[in-house]
Amino acid sequence: MPAPQRFAKAVERIDRFLIQRHEEGLGPGLSLALTSARELLATRAYGVSNICTQEPVECDTLFQIGSITKPIVASACLRLFEQGKFDLHAPVTEVLDWFVVKSRFASPVTIHHLLTHTSGLVMMIDTTPSSAYQVWSLRTTELGFEPGTKFSYSNVGYNVLQCIIEAITGLKLDNALRALVFEPLGMNSSYGEVRCSEYGRLAKGHMWSPYRDRPAPRSAMPIVANWYEKSEGCASVVTTAADLAAFLRMLLNHGIADDGTAFLQKETFDLMTGSYATMDGFFAGKRQGYGIMTEVSETHDGHRMVLAGGENLGFEAAMYGDLDAGLGVVLFNNSFDMRWIETQFAMKTLGAENGSVSLPEPPLSLDEEPSAETKVDEYADAFAGNSRAFTIRVEDGQLVFATGGQSCTLEKLYGDCFRVPLEGFDHAMLSFGRDQEGRVVEAFQLGEWFPGGRYVGPRSFPYPPTWDAFVGSYSSYAPLVSMFRIFIRKGRLICQSFTGYVDQELTEIGDGRFRSGDETSPETLAFDCIAGARALRCLASGGEYHRLSGS
Repeated sequence: MPAPQRFAKAVERIDRFLIQRHEEGLGPGLSLALTSARELLATRAYGVSNICTQEPVECDTLFQIGSITKPIVASACLRLFEQGKFDLHAPVTEVLDWFVVKSRFASPVTIHHLLTHTSGLVMMIDTTPSSAYQVWSLRTTELGFEPGTKFSYSNVGYNVLQCIIEAITGLKLDNALRALVFEPLGMNSSYGEVRCSEYGRLAKGHMWSPYRDRPAPRSAMPIVANWYEKSEGCASVVTTAADLAAFLRMLLNHGIADDGTAFLQKETFDLMTGSYATMDGFFAGKRQGYGIMTEVSETHDGHRMVLAGGENLGFEAAMYGDLDAGLGVVLFNNSFDMRWIETQFAMKTLGAENGSVSLPEPPLSLDEEPSAETKVDEYADAFAGNSRAFTIRVEDGQLVFATGGQSCTLEKLYGDCFRVPLEGFDHAMLSFGRDQEGRVVEAFQLGEWFPGGRYVGPRSFPYPPTWDAFVGSYSSYAPLVSMFRIFIRKGRLICQSFTGYVDQELTEIGDGRFRSGDETSPETLAFDCIAGARALRCLASGGEYHRLSGS
C-alpha cells in the first residue's frame, strides 16, 4: 500500500530498517502496518510465512497476536458494560456463578480486577486447551493477595472474562468478538480463535532451538513450532497487521471508529486507558489500563502512549500508539526475535515526520550492539562438587571451562549465568554465587553444588527427607511452560523452568504445598501419586504435570 505523501520518507526509512533487521535474523517473516488517527498509512510484508515451504508473507497473512487479544477482549467487555450487562466492580460470581477460587480475604474478585491484572489469580493454567476448564480449575488454587492491592499478570484472568462474555451473549468467543469488536471496526480478516479453517492463511510460528529443557545456541535455521487450536480470552485472536491497525485507530481517536461512530463512549474510553497499577518485569514502570498499557513517554516529548505486546508459541506481536500525535505502529513476527526497538524506531520516525519528536538514529545492528561487560577475572578459580570438578581460567578475555582434559569457552546467558557447550555440562545452565563482599565463591548446575577455593562457610545442608521423592523432571503438553525440573541444592527445594533459564526457590506452606515466589505469590506446587518413593505428579497452580520416565 503506498504511503500518503506526507509520510512517504518516514515509511521508506522504516522499510529500510526492517529489511536490515530481517537480514540480521529477525523473522522468518514480518508484517507491518503504520497508521495515523485518520487512515492506514502503509502496510509491508517481509520474509516467509513457513520456512519449510518458503511461502512468502503477504500483507493479508494472518498472525497469532498472543496477549494483544487482551485489549480486544477488554473492549468487548466495556461494550457490554455500556449496555448495562454488569457492574465493573461487582463480584465475578454475579455474572459467572460457577467461578470459585480459594481466598483468605474479604474482598471478592471483580471484573475490574480481572481487566487490570489485580485479581491475585495465578498467571496461567497452560496444561489444558479448554479455557472453561482452566477457569473451573481455579477452585484448586488460592488468591495470592487481596484483590485490588497489587499487580500480578494473569492469563487465566482473561479466560474468566471470556467465560463472562460467552455467558452474557450466548455466543462462543469468536462470534462474540465478531459482533462486539471486529464488525463495528471493519476488522474483516480477524478471528477470535486459532482454528483449522484458517490454517492455510495463517503464518507458521518458528523456534530457534529444538530444546525445551535447557539453554541452547541459536540454530542455523529456525524450526516450525507446534501448532494448536485454541479459544482463549487471553491469547487466541488471529488477525492481519492492517486489521489490528483499525483497532489501534479507534484508540488513537479516543473510542471513535473509522466510520465516525462511537465504538466506546468517552467515559468508557477513559476507563480503558486509565492508570490502575504499576507493571513489573519487562514493562516495569508502565501503567496498566483495561487490557492495555499506558505511559507518558519522555522520548516522545511527554506524549501519552498506549501499547500492547503478545507472544504465542513461535509468534510475537507489538502495538504502539501515540494518543497525542495520533500515530501508531503494528508489527508481527513469526518467531521469538523482537526487542521492541523495531516498533519504537518506527514510532519515533513517524513522530519526526509529524514534527512531534526529533528524527531518531537507527538502532545498532545485532552485531554492533554492545553486550554487558563481564569482569572475567573474578570467575577464575577451581570448583569441586561431590562427584565432579572443573576450573575456570581466562584466555584472551574469555572464560575457559576445563574438566577431565576437555575445555570450552563459556557462553554468557545473563548476570552470573552461562551455557557450557561441553557434553555432560550442556544439559543445564551453570550459575555462580557470590559472598557478602561480592566475590564469586561457588557454582551451581541444577542440584550440584561446586564450592570454589574462596568459599568459606558450611558444607552440609540438612533438608526434610520427604523432599527426595519430589526431585525429577515434570512434563505436560502445555504450549508455553511444558516442563520443569525440581531439585535440592544447599538444603533448598528449587524449581527450574522456562527452558532452563530461571531458578525459583520453593517455600513449604503446609498441606504438602510449596509456594513459588514471595508471600504474595499465588503460584504453588504440590506433589502426589507417590510410587516407588517418587512423586509421579505435580499440581502446579491448577495444572497437572507428570514425572518424565527416568527422571
